[in-house]
Amino acid sequence: MSDSCAKVLADKNLTVVFIESATAGYLAHRFSVCPYSGDVLMGGLVCYDVSLKKNVLNISSQLIDQYTPESLEITRELVKKSKTMFDADLHIACTGLLKSGGSETEDKPVGTFFYCIGYDSEIYDFRRFCSGPPEQKLRSINSLICKSIIEVVNK
Repeated sequence: MSDSCAKVLADKNLTVVFIESATAGYLAHRFSVCPYSGDVLMGGLVCYDVSLKKNVLNISSQLIDQYTPESLEITRELVKKSKTMFDADLHIACTGLLKSGGSETEDKPVGTFFYCIGYDSEIYDFRRFCSGPPEQKLRSINSLICKSIIEVVNK
């Protein structure tokens, strides 16, 4: 799915940057092995640990305490902060619960992911659930994000 998404971006002369928490660089990696990687991929930042969200991306502790590091609100903030740091057409941020040990609850179980796509002065929000072992969840969320990117840029 990354290949077809990267081709759509290349055909539209669009670049992308990833701010990744739960996916820990997986999204950027998948794009890096695409035939169009040199045309579209600017790079990214892995902010798996909350300290990087706070100290590198300047997400406020209050916001993190209020919503948890794995939330739509924090994911939106990651997109906003990335826009000030990276010159790209699309800013993609992803947080979530790949495995236990985060902020999982009954309403937000392990397998819940949040991702936001910043494009053309808009931020598009998504919440998805992926099941299976971690590797399967990564493949699933990558596919979902790629499909959403294609939908967003084709609007």
